Amino acid sequence: MKKIALSFLTFAFIAISSVAQENYKINTEISSVEWIGRKVTGQHNGVIQLKNGSYTFENGLITKGEFSIDMQTIKINDIEDKEQNQKLQNHLNSPDFFAVKDHPTAKLSIIKSEKSGTDKLKVFADLEIKGISKRIDFEATMLKEGTKMVTVGEVDINRTEYDIRYGSGSFFDNLGDKAIKDLFTIKFKVAALQQ
Repeated sequence: MKKIALSFLTFAFIAISSVAQENYKINTEISSVEWIGRKVTGQHNGVIQLKNGSYTFENGLITKGEFSIDMQTIKINDIEDKEQNQKLQNHLNSPDFFAVKDHPTAKLSIIKSEKSGTDKLKVFADLEIKGISKRIDFEATMLKEGTKMVTVGEVDINRTEYDIRYGSGSFFDNLGDKAIKDLFTIKFKVAALQQ
């Protein structure tokens, strides 16, 4: 009888654990990632596409996840002139910035998360850009409906930590109004479906 009870408890524990852990795959078609880069005289903004991604959600927390960002899809939204728009895009793709030819993909690897409020998590992750990986953290709001999950948030990235020093006042003197801020902002809205 004790063996039967023990077996039942073991089965129940496994069943509860499997229910608590949910695996999600992102929908790249309806997810969005926006970027904002600032300089002394203003700013530029645009979008970039997620290539793929998935994460595990357990007991209200993201316990792990992997996301790939297609660096070849960098677009500028605020410059209407086609020639100027292309000029900036080419510069962002160049070794001065993201060296897209040699590093076509950036990666975000979620390590863990912790509660920071109602439907809010503080997420800890490793972000790899240009082959350089650095630990970052950011707040995200989780909106769950049935088997669908939407995660919304933003994070500031210090580009100089990824060897992107062009126009940085932290490394070059006398840049004047040509100086570009070290921090750029990523705003994201990631839609995912439970697998």
